Amino acid sequence: MVYLCSKKRAFLFLCLVSLCFSLALYWNFICWNRKTLLLVDHLCDDVESGRAIGNLCKEICGGALDSYNCQTLHGGKEVVFSAQFHANPVFVKGRRTDVLGNEEENLFWKDKNGTEHFPNIAEFKSIIKSHLIHNFNVSYSERVFYKLWKSPLKIESFSSTQNQQLQKLSLKTLWGLLQDPEFVVLSVLEHNDIFPELYGTCGGFYIVEELKQIQYPTIVSQLDFTAFVRNVKIALGILDLLAELENSFEEPIYLCDVKQEHFGVSDFGKVKYLDLDNVYLKPIIDRSIGESTRCDNHSDCDFFDCKGTCDLLHNKCFPGATNNNLQVICEKIFLGTDLGFQGLSTGLLSSSHSTDALRNFVKSCANPSASKDGTRIKADFILMQNLRSALKEFVTVESKLKEFL
Repeated sequence: MVYLCSKKRAFLFLCLVSLCFSLALYWNFICWNRKTLLLVDHLCDDVESGRAIGNLCKEICGGALDSYNCQTLHGGKEVVFSAQFHANPVFVKGRRTDVLGNEEENLFWKDKNGTEHFPNIAEFKSIIKSHLIHNFNVSYSERVFYKLWKSPLKIESFSSTQNQQLQKLSLKTLWGLLQDPEFVVLSVLEHNDIFPELYGTCGGFYIVEELKQIQYPTIVSQLDFTAFVRNVKIALGILDLLAELENSFEEPIYLCDVKQEHFGVSDFGKVKYLDLDNVYLKPIIDRSIGESTRCDNHSDCDFFDCKGTCDLLHNKCFPGATNNNLQVICEKIFLGTDLGFQGLSTGLLSSSHSTDALRNFVKSCANPSASKDGTRIKADFILMQNLRSALKEFVTVESKLKEFL
């Protein structure tokens, strides 16, 4: 009897381990490079069989992409891994492993005989126009279409049947890619140098520039003045980025999911924002927060880091975010989480070399109304100017110290 109970416990333990392992795989807590290699092999098989198309397929399947490294914790995307593309570090991303495989997102419909009915080019562009304006507040133009799809829809040397197949596959693939907000934002806002560069696509995969990770302070590095000034310069780069997000487009762009790992630095020292799944133009945020959403308190109106306000008399959310990018950055990036020691935190600007003036500017920027709860308002232009001036003083001090060395 004891032997049987032991076997039963061992079996239950193995089942529990197997379940935990399966969940870890499903939620991307663990990964392995073999799976990444198989994804690329499968993609290139699709290219060979005519099921995948894109402006980078020839290069990807010709050996220009190698040195794959799987990535954990990439919720919302089935494909995210780092690699080398022509010896340059990149990330390969894809909302789905099979961009054509989800019938709920199909662009065509079948009649009772099973015949597929597909929109022509003019109809498809009309669908894109509606999709872009409704979901991204982006106006359609032929220039926008070219940014989204750089491959030809017709080839002169092809037969009529071949061009029909080419067009159908192209539109199917593009429609699948358009379901990924990050791909749309990267495509439409390319060459603005505020987000990673998009190199191109193959099937449902797209390749983007990999940026250097920002090294946030540790307890030891907070004693290092050189490390502090390096982070001060990065903070100034982030402020420049926020100014571009506010002023470079017809409407301000809101960052609604701010995390430390969502910022990176290019080889030229430019700070860029990496995760674009929750990046929105102001009209989309106004609509997302204020679409007659019922609320009992202000936090019910929050859209991730974009804070809302509740009309407590009518229990409806007011439209629009009450805070802004600067407030969120000051709170989550510059200030960070208190480590329980005087002046020390996980924030980018945490250092024993900081001044009371800088700390006060960051705290005021992080919580402009000095609210005791989670409600937040905008950090204004004066706060930004004060913060920028305080940061520049440390850069000046470093330059003077170098003159004496």
